[in-house]
Amino acid sequence: MSTMPTAQTPAEHLPLVFQTPPGWPTPTLEWVTMHLGWQPPPGWVPVAGCPHSPPRWPFWVRNDAVWARMARPQLRAARRNLWAGILLCSLAAGFTVYGFAAHTDVAAGVVVALALLTMSVKTWQARLAIRAIEADLLVSVRDAAARLKLEVDRAHYERYLRSNGESR
Repeated sequence: MSTMPTAQTPAEHLPLVFQTPPGWPTPTLEWVTMHLGWQPPPGWVPVAGCPHSPPRWPFWVRNDAVWARMARPQLRAARRNLWAGILLCSLAAGFTVYGFAAHTDVAAGVVVALALLTMSVKTWQARLAIRAIEADLLVSVRDAAARLKLEVDRAHYERYLRSNGESR
């Protein structure tokens, strides 16, 4: 049995794509939408008789096109800072090497080296900010799916009550 994701649920508009484990039925778009990012507990199977998912199965992968569109506004400033930091670090490194090669004033070299260190730290901070923003977006996607599931479940329950002549 292969441990690589095979079938994908066609949901081009969602930020995550569900990877169906081997031997599992393909979930409906409604199920996928209401469970975005949900990780089944170990041993969970969708229906009796299904095999367990392989260990460390990647149930969800990013839909890169949708994820990029969704993340663009939040990541714009962090990416701009990252690229500015990389550019400035490169320039400072070049000036540092040139200064030491040309035997210029040591104090100027130290100042440029300190600037390089500062820009390196700021670049690293920008990269960490990008990771934090992407993690927050994943939490937001999961939370939105949980809220949608709750609303749909409530609507289904109320429809069930009405169909049986009961009221809440």
